[in-house]
Amino acid sequence: MKIISCYIAHFGKIKNFRYDFEDGFNSIMQENGWGKTTFSVFMKAMFYGLEYSPNTKKKLLDRNHYLPWDGSICGGNIVFSAKGKEYRIERTFGQTDKDDKFALYDNVTGLLSDDYSENIGEELFRVDRDSFEKSVYIPQTSLATAMTDSLNAKMGNLAAAKDDISNFDVALKSVKDAKSNYTRNSKVNPGKLVSVKQEISRCREEYEKLPAIEESVEAMSCLVEEKQDNIDKLAAEKAKLAETIQLQSKREQELGAYRIHKENLSNELASLESLKKFFEAGVPSDDEIAVLEQTERDLAVHERAVKVLEDEQEKEPPVFDKPFENKIPDESEIALWNKMAANLSELRAKAEHAKLSEESSRQLTELKFFFDKLVPTDEQLAHIEHQTTLITGISARVDQSNERLITLIAERDAEEKHSKSKSISVWHILGTILLVIFILIGLVFTRYIDDQIGRIIEIGSFVAVILDLVLLFITGRRAYKKKMETAEEYRERIKEEEDALEISKLELRELEEECEEFLSHFLLTRASTMQENVYEIRRKLDQYRHLLAEEQSRHQEAEGTLDELADLQLELYTKIQPFASAYGINLYDMGGEYEFLSQLKKDAQRFIDYLAKQEELARHENTIRTVSADINNILKKYPVDENLGRAEKVQEISIKKKEYQAVSERVKKLNEEIARFEAEHDLNEQVLSVDDLQQQQTAIDEQIMELNRQIIQEKDNLSQALEEVERLADISEQIERLEEQEKEYKKNADILAKTEEFLQKSRESFLSKYMQPLQNGLHKYLSLLDSPDGTKSGYAIDDFELDMDLNIKLSYSGSTKSAEYLSQGYQDLVALCSRLALVDVLYADEKPILILDDPFTNLDDKKIKESLKLLHKISDDRQTVYFTCHDSRL
Repeated sequence: MKIISCYIAHFGKIKNFRYDFEDGFNSIMQENGWGKTTFSVFMKAMFYGLEYSPNTKKKLLDRNHYLPWDGSICGGNIVFSAKGKEYRIERTFGQTDKDDKFALYDNVTGLLSDDYSENIGEELFRVDRDSFEKSVYIPQTSLATAMTDSLNAKMGNLAAAKDDISNFDVALKSVKDAKSNYTRNSKVNPGKLVSVKQEISRCREEYEKLPAIEESVEAMSCLVEEKQDNIDKLAAEKAKLAETIQLQSKREQELGAYRIHKENLSNELASLESLKKFFEAGVPSDDEIAVLEQTERDLAVHERAVKVLEDEQEKEPPVFDKPFENKIPDESEIALWNKMAANLSELRAKAEHAKLSEESSRQLTELKFFFDKLVPTDEQLAHIEHQTTLITGISARVDQSNERLITLIAERDAEEKHSKSKSISVWHILGTILLVIFILIGLVFTRYIDDQIGRIIEIGSFVAVILDLVLLFITGRRAYKKKMETAEEYRERIKEEEDALEISKLELRELEEECEEFLSHFLLTRASTMQENVYEIRRKLDQYRHLLAEEQSRHQEAEGTLDELADLQLELYTKIQPFASAYGINLYDMGGEYEFLSQLKKDAQRFIDYLAKQEELARHENTIRTVSADINNILKKYPVDENLGRAEKVQEISIKKKEYQAVSERVKKLNEEIARFEAEHDLNEQVLSVDDLQQQQTAIDEQIMELNRQIIQEKDNLSQALEEVERLADISEQIERLEEQEKEYKKNADILAKTEEFLQKSRESFLSKYMQPLQNGLHKYLSLLDSPDGTKSGYAIDDFELDMDLNIKLSYSGSTKSAEYLSQGYQDLVALCSRLALVDVLYADEKPILILDDPFTNLDDKKIKESLKLLHKISDDRQTVYFTCHDSRL
């Protein structure tokens, strides 16, 4: 086959790159970092794709290495010829193999071709990716090769048996693993046969212990019986001691009670002596105590009542007693006065009905105040209304005159500004331009032309200046005259307008003064015009006249009711005014007798209640003084704590009385109990105490517990020994079973060993068929390197050989060594020769391209030259692509 061209759209750092290949030797020299290795990997990827694995933590795969970082499309195409046809492979690569795209075209017709699938590398070269890399694809640091199952199948021309050959290593490994499972001699994980032998040895050692264990079982049984007899003796002794303890315990309880009685008697006598001192003045009887407690409770009730009354007085507002200094009206009097007040209200209602309404009265009062200074006649109002109409007209005329005057002044100012700017700007600019022109002309002619002409131009410039000034003066004079005439015209028009305006203002001022003098008699609201004020006066005058007439009519109707009202009011006020004066109320001026009587009734009742509470408070206080004196006289007889309250003192006396009675009773009983015990018992008898006896009993219990513990331990040991006897009795049968199992495992291990030996011999027999061609190829290429003009290694060509795994061996001085004993450079040369020999054997018919990615980095100049000569010879029959970064390796 032959590669014709390739195009890299984007692969690694190479982008938009095309390369056309030649027949024979193709050398590509670029500096480090250009992408030579990337180019070689791209060529391999076109045929075999990019390897993918979901786990890339441990190894950086080509896919992750060469995918563009910017996320653009990765891929390209390659054109090649094989078996008389020309094809084009197009591939793009994604993040995973599922994202990859592949297409194969017939490069002549441009149509898709199905001659090969996306596994075109394996179909075309008949080897997998790994075998391709170990044959025609020679990367930079891996000249050496190795045998693979795919290479085995390829070299043996056994494509049909490829799967069987590929599975040879798996089968051989399975046999070795199975044999290792039987024969593995490992402390951690021994094989089955080793484990069985170890188990048999262990069981025999255990079985030899059986006689000694049986003797120990008999000894332990005797010891348990002996200790059980000791326990029975101690139990009998313990029972006898328990009876003694029971009797002594009863005696000690009675003796302990006696001692307690003696101690309690001493304490009670001391307490009784203290109580006798407290009641030195005499012990009160129960009736006296009851009377004292009841008296104290009654006194507390009176004190709480006083506190409640005082709190109520503090919470209530002060009693108003001034109206009642001379007399407190009773309920009948207040009821009579309320009746008179009700009649008075009825009469007032009748009188009010005869008066104007409240709203009308208010309006009439306001109108009387409004017309207090002047009540105008109809003629006065009509005259003023006429005058306000004139004021409105003259005001409008004054506003119009003001507007015309402002307009004239604005026109005059605008005209002056326009005339001034026009006269100055036009003529000034014109004169300036003329002067500049003449001066420039004079300078030009004086400097660059004849001096005579220059003088003429200077004279002309002077004349032009004079003419400019004359024209400027004449024009300015005319403009000034016209300006003065226009100003005079505006001055006359403004004077006429100002005179007319002054006359109108004088008329307006006279009319306004007359109207303002009339309107000053009235209190008017703010209005926009005087006409509105006059209209307001007219409306209020009509309303005022109407309300005066209505008031006069109603007054005539109410004369009789008012007389009766005055008599009843005088009678009532004469009776209740003395009380009202205390409140600061004058009923004759303020009225309100009904409300006053209601307040008077409430205050009278509060004053009566206040007097009753004061009387009750005085009674309680008198009782408190009397009873307190009696209780204090009783409390002085007893030495109670002065810091205690009265109730606590009374309670202490009661408690002391009860305590005195209780202590006296207890002293009497204790004396009787002590006398009885002394009569019944001999207090001088000497015996062991219950504590001593209990200590003896505890010692026996500890002995029994220790013996029981020992018996339990011995029984456990005996049980374990019996179990061990039973277990050892069964070991003989287990040893027989293990010996049978050992025989079976030995048989299986022997079979697996023979199987492994047979497979190895079969493999060696199979490989020997193609090892000679490889050996011949290696010697051929070594002879090309070690020609008379080549590089001498110091070793004979026949000393080098390849084993079945394609490892290079060196025979020297009767021993075989690996190629590692050679220098690195010579190792690379021999590895190159073995590669070429392998390629010749693999691809005898269809010769694929040979790709070398700068493989001679370890060679010196002579070896490089010889290696390149070898490559050029090979390229005569096989297309070769050689990458390097230095011209010394070309």
